[in-house]
Amino acid sequence: MKHENKGSILVLVLLLTSVIISTSTVLLSTTVMNYKMKNINSRVKKTFYNAEGAIDEAYVIVLNYIESAIEYSYTKDNSKANYTEFLLSKCEDSKGNKGLANILKDRSNYLIYNDNNISIEANIYSKTDFLVLDIKSTCIDDKIEKKINMIYHILIPKDGCYDYTINPEDLIYIYDWKLER
Repeated sequence: MKHENKGSILVLVLLLTSVIISTSTVLLSTTVMNYKMKNINSRVKKTFYNAEGAIDEAYVIVLNYIESAIEYSYTKDNSKANYTEFLLSKCEDSKGNKGLANILKDRSNYLIYNDNNISIEANIYSKTDFLVLDIKSTCIDDKIEKKINMIYHILIPKDGCYDYTINPEDLIYIYDWKLER
């Protein structure tokens, strides 16, 4: 009778060892997959925030440029034509005027978001009573790409209203904001 149970403990130990190894392998692979997903999620968020930060910095540039356009119109004949010409880069007597869209496209104007992985596209269109400013910020981190499109409306004050009491923030508002996929 003693000879019939020989090796049964060895089979039990091998069975328990294989269960422990299988469970450990599943736990380890789950942990590795979870780490990879968290890393990708972190990079996606960083890419999104960088694209959005570039849009925010572009907004500050736009405010400063609108203020310059107000000053330019005030020093001229205080007309909305001078204001819009300054914003659209149609002033012939202002040598340094590149236009708002070109200023926004120039990476050297950005203090924080002037990296190679961030690009800004800007277009400005004239409407009857306002200008439409379309800014697209793209950030690429390896294979992760985020694009944010922001559309602003820039109001055009009436003739004779261009003085230092106009606040540039009162002349611009967000019309549309989209995350492109």
